Amino acid sequence: MTEADFSANEPVKTEENNQQQGGETPPENNRASEDVIFLVLAYLGILALIPFFVAKDNDYVRWHAKQGLVLVAFEIVLWIVLMILGVVPILNIIIAFLGIFIWLAILVLHIFCIIKAVKGEKWRVPVIGVYADKF
Repeated sequence: MTEADFSANEPVKTEENNQQQGGETPPENNRASEDVIFLVLAYLGILALIPFFVAKDNDYVRWHAKQGLVLVAFEIVLWIVLMILGVVPILNIIIAFLGIFIWLAILVLHIFCIIKAVKGEKWRVPVIGVYADKF
């Protein structure tokens, strides 16, 4: 490009010009989007360890990370119990059928928890959520 391609009448956009014209400057610290990422990670299985250890200064994110970790621990225990019960000949057919609905319900629970967390609500997972407050 040559100098003729640039118009001398057009001002250069700077942060000062943008503020003087009433425009908004981009945020320096995009903390809200970082929190949203941590809140989503809190309910994605073992990835809940990331917000638990990284967001030590944010009580809200840590609360959801604890809920997510308790949910993962419950899923592991449930998986072990279903594997043991699956050894029994008649129960394995029932467990195979019900297992699909159990894991689908857990998936829906994870999605529900993510939505609640991103909206700013503290929703305790029924029955197992009380264990999150103990650590």
